[in-house]
Amino acid sequence: MYAGQKGPGRYSFWLMLLPALLPYLLFKVYPFFNSILLSFYDWNGVPGSPKVWVGLQNYARFLYQPPFSTMFWRALRHNFVVFGLLLVWSTGFGTLLAWMLTQIRRGAGFYKGLIFMPNTISLAVTGFLWSLMLNPQFGAVNALLRKVGLGALAMPWLGDSRLALPTVIAVNVWHGLGFPVLIALAAMLSVPRDILEAAEVDGASRFTQFWRITFPIILPNLINLMALNFSGAFGLFEIVFVMQGAEAGPFYSTDLLGTLFYRTAFGGMGSTATGMGLGAALAVVTFLIVIPASLFASRIQRRFQVEV
Repeated sequence: MYAGQKGPGRYSFWLMLLPALLPYLLFKVYPFFNSILLSFYDWNGVPGSPKVWVGLQNYARFLYQPPFSTMFWRALRHNFVVFGLLLVWSTGFGTLLAWMLTQIRRGAGFYKGLIFMPNTISLAVTGFLWSLMLNPQFGAVNALLRKVGLGALAMPWLGDSRLALPTVIAVNVWHGLGFPVLIALAAMLSVPRDILEAAEVDGASRFTQFWRITFPIILPNLINLMALNFSGAFGLFEIVFVMQGAEAGPFYSTDLLGTLFYRTAFGGMGSTATGMGLGAALAVVTFLIVIPASLFASRIQRRFQVEV
């Protein structure tokens, strides 16, 4: 709608916005507020069955009452471990790869395609294929290690509770590494060449050029990637479900808030520990963890913005 516009045309702005606004309200806004409302009820999820108002009881069960609180805090701890691993393996290693790509004079396009190629494969397919390759009996990974004389490193990667979570996250990083590399590479290519050339003339090493010039300029992009790592860590579900199942084995060593939510809302924890209300409470708690961190990252990102 434009100022001073009269007649039917004054609503043309909202009419053009409607095709995008309606699905957003229907599939994003409504489920969000409905989940908040549902978290105050005890409801088994069956249409027509009664909903019983329980207030904050669902939240109290997860936060304070064992065994729910044990499962919740364990899954939350795993989510923070995942965030740490994503920070180093995805953002850190991805930035290093991006910097290496900027130093390559020939064949950079081939390596970019090679790094980004796993992103084109479905995450479910990726998880399934890696589950086969990591099988301790017939998997290609252990067979290769034995072939090159590193049989001592052949492990039950997905069967050892100490290795299972890092292994699953490594597969997830392998699948999505192209994205942080793409973001970091685009940020690095935006650094003015004349500044880098002037530093080179002054005798600055490549490390000094990166640390003193490139890094401060790309820092806002890296902070954005960190924020995406955080929300990604708390939204992770599919890869764990495909590789370790809904029980997030072995012995819940790969259990995350996403898999805990699945078992809570759709079954798998016994008849007394399932329900849409309980699952909705867990989803709301997850939301309350992720949103402040995202807002904080956004604020920090603006603070480190550099004009070039």
